[in-house]
Amino acid sequence: MQDMALAMQHSYLLVVLQSDSSEALSSLSNTAIVRSAYGQIVLQIKDLLGSREIFPQKISRTQNRVVDRLANYSRSKRATAVWLRSVPPCIKGWLPLNCNSMNLQ
Repeated sequence: MQDMALAMQHSYLLVVLQSDSSEALSSLSNTAIVRSAYGQIVLQIKDLLGSREIFPQKISRTQNRVVDRLANYSRSKRATAVWLRSVPPCIKGWLPLNCNSMNLQ
């Protein structure tokens, strides 16, 4: 949640939200109350995004390797970090391979 809040502070541009979970993207786009175990997280994300324009984009799991490596890094180091204008060492070789193209039309 902190990473999304930080991104929102540094940019007023359209938010492109990529996920390999259709259910997660649907939850954020839907106005209905989410009654799953993750309902509270969905509400927090919706509140954080507020009135910002969101572009949800479904990607395949293989396109999500960088996020997976960052999550594993955070769990193993038990830390949260921010790299402004740099790339963390754990994804240095993966980042160019995992850039997802998008069409905003």
